[in-house]
Amino acid sequence: MKKILIIPNSLDLLGSVLEKDVAGVILPITNLSVNRDLTFSLEEIKTILNMTSKEISVSINKIMHNSDLKELENTLVALNKMNISKIFFYDLAVLNICKRLGIKKDLVIFQEHLNTSIYSNHFWKKNGVKYTVISNDITKEEINEISPSMPLMLISYGYIPIFYSRRYLITNYLNYIHKNKEKGHYYIKNKEDKYPIVEEEYGTTIYTKEPINLINEIKNIKVEYLILNSTLIENKVFLSTLDQYLKEEEDNHKHYTGFLNEKTIYRVGDKN
Repeated sequence: MKKILIIPNSLDLLGSVLEKDVAGVILPITNLSVNRDLTFSLEEIKTILNMTSKEISVSINKIMHNSDLKELENTLVALNKMNISKIFFYDLAVLNICKRLGIKKDLVIFQEHLNTSIYSNHFWKKNGVKYTVISNDITKEEINEISPSMPLMLISYGYIPIFYSRRYLITNYLNYIHKNKEKGHYYIKNKEDKYPIVEEEYGTTIYTKEPINLINEIKNIKVEYLILNSTLIENKVFLSTLDQYLKEEEDNHKHYTGFLNEKTIYRVGDKN
């Protein structure tokens, strides 16, 4: 059975998943992570570490600015003294600081759409990265071909970011049409499809029209870890799906699987 890591959307969900047979959780760090639902301070992470023997990993997925570097360095030094399992990162500042300071934690490159080849994995492995979260933009055949190059993780359930802007797109649009921002979710509509759009402190993200769900595919995918992301999903629905993953229960439903079974071929200059 593949190991399962959870990205929680609330403290209630965190408590629930820690009681289940998951490998561990990924906790976004306050000020250094882009997460709409939940972030954790270093003190809060210490408390959670004392409550469980499961893997506690952290996410540092913000694009860093010069003003962030001192806090980032201090945070990495503190994490190195804690019993965390892995550091998931997006910005190469994390990798460079870890190499410079000799941080002895497993690093996981997590760049959603960029990790798609054997060559990129060889580069990360050469530079001290332990795991790659492989992109959901490629097929299962391609994932399996890449697998021997490096230990892989894969988002197998949850909404996938398809667009990010550092700008506050919802606020800017509502200001332009002279409307006030209201509580609740916003969507971008394309024909009959609705795509969640979420504005956070560090910018705006547009997600897939529905959560990806690879429950009927995971036995045929060569990865070590599955990541289940609860962002934008009700806890009851998420926990029910998690139980299905833990039992490895395939079903007869047609789930959204992204590009897992769809090759994308672009021909330069092909007008057809």
